[in-house]
Amino acid sequence: MNSVEGSKAPRRMQGKLQGKDEIIFLEQCRKFPDLVIPSHHDSPQEGFAYIFDRISDPESDKMPSMIQMRGVRGMLRFMRVFMKYGSKLLRGRKQSYTDIKPYLLDLDQNGKYTMETNVDELLNSYPNKELWLELQEYAKNEWNILKIGFTELPTQLIFRNKVVLFRYALVFMQEMNKEKIDKAPGIKAGDETIKIYAELGEAVADIANWLRSKGIRSQAVHPLGGLVCLPPLAGKAGMGGQGMHGFLVTPEFGSRQRLSPIFIEEKIFEYTDNDDHKWIEQYCESCRLCQKNCPVDAILDEKVVSVTNIPGIGALRSCIDRMKCFPYFGKTVGCSVCVKVCPFSNGGDTYEKLKKTIVKN
Repeated sequence: MNSVEGSKAPRRMQGKLQGKDEIIFLEQCRKFPDLVIPSHHDSPQEGFAYIFDRISDPESDKMPSMIQMRGVRGMLRFMRVFMKYGSKLLRGRKQSYTDIKPYLLDLDQNGKYTMETNVDELLNSYPNKELWLELQEYAKNEWNILKIGFTELPTQLIFRNKVVLFRYALVFMQEMNKEKIDKAPGIKAGDETIKIYAELGEAVADIANWLRSKGIRSQAVHPLGGLVCLPPLAGKAGMGGQGMHGFLVTPEFGSRQRLSPIFIEEKIFEYTDNDDHKWIEQYCESCRLCQKNCPVDAILDEKVVSVTNIPGIGALRSCIDRMKCFPYFGKTVGCSVCVKVCPFSNGGDTYEKLKKTIVKN
């Protein structure tokens, strides 16, 4: 495993992109590569790192300035949103690494995990349906999380040169408010996007602590954590299907949601994997509203394959031109036009109505 190399961007620039806590985490994990879960040699590059690799001078330590990336108006918008949610975002990202320091210290000192857990007991009581129901109830009552998936993490979905501690993924979904997303690409939509990132980061950190109280080693990853590719992971967990715009489309909220995982070390619950949502891709072929309305023409006619032979998924494919999408996403602090115009985002019984146009009984 090579946890922080592989990018053309200079090391100082990588630090600004990843954050100090992530850099330290990855460097610590390099000490015990056989005890953690590293990325696959075919893994994709994290989105913003991909962009900076292509717009930055590899011979310089200078990153493009925020003004260069966002423009004056975009910078003012960013500052307004950051003043509301910036501290919560940064605090949540930091906590996701602070909470796992005891695990890293244990590995560093003992060469294995030695802290007592209830894993053996939970493996013996598999599939732990009562605990699964408790988890769902806690997530719903405390954080308004209405859906959780559980699946095994394919290493191809860990971003290139990154790593997680455990192999099994709980994926949590939180709704974005429709009225605010309908204002996209206006500031209210951007505000809602960043707000949910911040709240979901708090949620998974708290839920991971709840799991630890049950004797389960857990690693929460902030939704802006940049360690794994979440839409296909949630799709593998049966939570929805991939839309043409690249987002997960779910029966509950369409693409009007955000995702965040917690990784645990053993399969103590039943997988939620299913293929119930594959028809969505066929519907998107005939709809294409996201492509027609994209402000920067970032949605291609055909999906491009980036990774093949992913267990439980097959090929990782996307219609998104990241060089067009990501800068505008940053400039508008969330864009969300494709989410707004997606018919599935209407929620309610929309999913079932659209399904009937494709899946004939």
